[in-house]
Amino acid sequence: MISDEPDDTFKARLDRMERRAPILLADPHYGPLYRAKGGPELIEEMRIEWREREERARARKLRWEASISEG
Repeated sequence: MISDEPDDTFKARLDRMERRAPILLADPHYGPLYRAKGGPELIEEMRIEWREREERARARKLRWEASISEG
């Protein structure tokens, strides 16, 4: 399901989480906590949502281009 968050804000949050994940996973204290809270799974869900957002944006662009070419 796509959240109500704007695309640019969502992508920025996903990028930050992807940058932090390897650091957190490598830490002996925070790694187990991060895994226990479902951090890697959350990032994967966010990646799936981002792909859905990209597909919807492409579909909107194609519909827009088709309407322009018909008009």
